[in-house]
Formats: sequence, structure tokens, C-alpha cells
Amino acid sequence: MHNNLIYLTDGRGKVDATQLSDVEWAQLVTDNRDSTRRHLVKCAWCWDDDRVTHWMRTFTRARGRVIAHQPGECGDHPYQALETDEHKAYCDRVERVGGAEGFQALREDRASDGRTRADVLLIGDLRVSYEMQHSPFKQGYGARERTRRSLAAKRDAVAWHTDSSLIAGGATVAMLRSNQARLPQIENPRYELRILGGYRQVLAWECTSREGHRCPRRRFTGCGDTHVDSQPAAITLDDFIRQAPAGLIVPVRPLERIGFWATVRDYQIWVDHHGESSRSGSRVAPRRQTAQQADGHSRRTAAADHLPSLTEPHTEAPLPVAEIPRELVNLHRSSREAQAKLAGLEGGSFKAQWKVWLSAAEKFQAAVTEHAAREHLSRCEVEQAAKSVARLPQQED
Repeated sequence: MHNNLIYLTDGRGKVDATQLSDVEWAQLVTDNRDSTRRHLVKCAWCWDDDRVTHWMRTFTRARGRVIAHQPGECGDHPYQALETDEHKAYCDRVERVGGAEGFQALREDRASDGRTRADVLLIGDLRVSYEMQHSPFKQGYGARERTRRSLAAKRDAVAWHTDSSLIAGGATVAMLRSNQARLPQIENPRYELRILGGYRQVLAWECTSREGHRCPRRRFTGCGDTHVDSQPAAITLDDFIRQAPAGLIVPVRPLERIGFWATVRDYQIWVDHHGESSRSGSRVAPRRQTAQQADGHSRRTAAADHLPSLTEPHTEAPLPVAEIPRELVNLHRSSREAQAKLAGLEGGSFKAQWKVWLSAAEKFQAAVTEHAAREHLSRCEVEQAAKSVARLPQQED
């Protein structure tokens, strides 16, 4: 069934029509016989995305239940599942950890082209869309298509996450897989969610008998060439959330099943060996929303918002730390300036400036580690405070 998510104005609010009993469905069809006058069933997709009211027709065919737009309105939408408590808890965790790191966190952020929404969008040096997938993808609206739309909407990367080995194994894009956790564990900020797949370390070696690696060409004594491969690496979900918007971790081949996430240094090794086609994705021009999708004849009715009251976003004040040295602030600003200069560059110019940015980022991270160790402070808190100060307008001495 398409258009399965609807708002019922009789007090039931947002429901999944596939979960209604046969008796409830039959009564709904009877009550909604004159849909444009009855104003009983409203499209949840159009309302949530555009705040546009489209009253829906309900009827039964041989293939089952049908909920359809009125003639002249936008077409049917893909099947959409209601959020589970675990899904909400994962999104809360991304928002909490990212916000504490100093990134701007936007829940259910809709792209400017209107074709995609992010479960959580974190905005730092990069714009990373976090997508939590804990149910199978629906046909015609899978991970590959949704990733393409996100990249076309000028998101720098899409971080897919699941705790299901079946979903991760069947995905056609780079996807992070963590250990399965219960709801209290997901909500516990001290519980470590470890990434078991989708994050890898890149290896480069000279193929000789002394290196201890198996030759891909099956030569017993080695072929003498340089080979590049990858192997699983360890990271926690919280550390991934902290590092990806900062540009310290980037996706390699995000639209392919063999895609994965790696550090910027490993990413450069991979690109230097495999060529420019391994870059983290190219953007295509976004398609504009059609007039039919944006409006319809039933918009004339100003229906009430049947969404439940939203909870306040999680906000946690950073723990107090010692005064941040100006050196750390200046190093981070230099790193951000070097990254900003990458815009519009290609080929050799891009590679040269990329190395300048990488060097600046490494100097900042090393200085943070040294300062935290010297002052006996939390390294995470020092880095967070330095980034927060660096984002403030500079004051003249």
C-alpha cells in the first residue's frame, strides 16, 4: 500500500492504515465516502513535508486497501513506516552527541529541493546526513536513490546506520553496522555502541615474500607491485558522530556495496591508488518540484495540525574546562580556512590544497591532545571548547 501514513481528523491523529483492522478499515471507507467534503483523511506525507492539506480518497480493490490523492494532485508516495522507539533513541543520540561537540543539529531536516529529508543533519565543517535504518528498504525508494538525492541536495555525505546484519548485508550503499542494543542501552550516554562494519582501515604494501600479505595475483614470492586493500577497523558510534562532520572521516565509494568510511589519510591513499573514480561521490543537478506536487485543489481548506506536541531537543551544556589557549583556536581556524579553499578546485589543484588542509587538521588535533594531557583534561572537552570559540566572530586585540 502506498500513502499508508494518514492523519485522521476524528481525534486518532497520525496512523498507519495498514495496521487498521478490517472492521476499522470498512468503517473508514464508509465515513470517508465524500472525501473532499468529509475532511476526515489527510495525507501525512504532504502535511509533514510541505504543510499542504490534501484530503484523501479511501476504497478497496482486488489488490487490497487503497488511499489515493484527489485527481489533479500529486501522485502516490512511497510506503513509509512509523518511527520505532529505538529509531527515535538513535536519532536523539546523534543529536545529543553532535550538539555537545559544537555542531548544528537539525532533526527531520528537509532539503531545499524538497526531495529528501535527513533523520538528523549535523553541520560542521561538512554537512553530514545521518540516516537510521532499522527496517527493510521499500522497493523503489532504497538507500541508493535516497543517497543520490541527498548528495544532489548539497549534503556532503550520508551516514547510513543499522544494527541489523541482514539490512547491512543487503544494502547497496556504504552502511555502518553497530552491535545490537536495547532501548535503555541506546539511551544511556555511557554505553558504547561499537561499529562492527562499514568503517575500515586502508592498507598499502609492497608485494614481496617478506611483507606477509597474500599476493592478489597469487604469486607465491610476490609480484613486486604496490597493492592497496582495506580491513575492518574499530570505532564507536559516538566517535564517528564527532569526527564525520569535522571532516576527519569521509566515505569511500558511498553508492556501492563495497563502500566504506575511512580516515582522510586512508581515503587519500585509496584515491591515489584507485583513481579519481573512488572519490566520495559526485553531485547531480537537483530536479525541481512540480507544481502538482506543491499544490492541489484541496489546499483551500486550512486543517488543524494533528501532530503530537514535539519534545524539546536534547541540549547539554559542555563541562567547564580551563581557558582555551589562543593557539588552539587559531589552529582550528586555519584548518577551516584551508578546507574552504577546496571549493571549486579540481585535479592537481584540489589534491595540493587537500594536503594543505590535512596538514592543518593534523596540527590542530595534535595540539589538542598535547594540551589535554598537560592540563589533565578531557581531550573531547578541550576539542569541543576550542571549536566553539573558533566559530565565534574574531575580536581585534
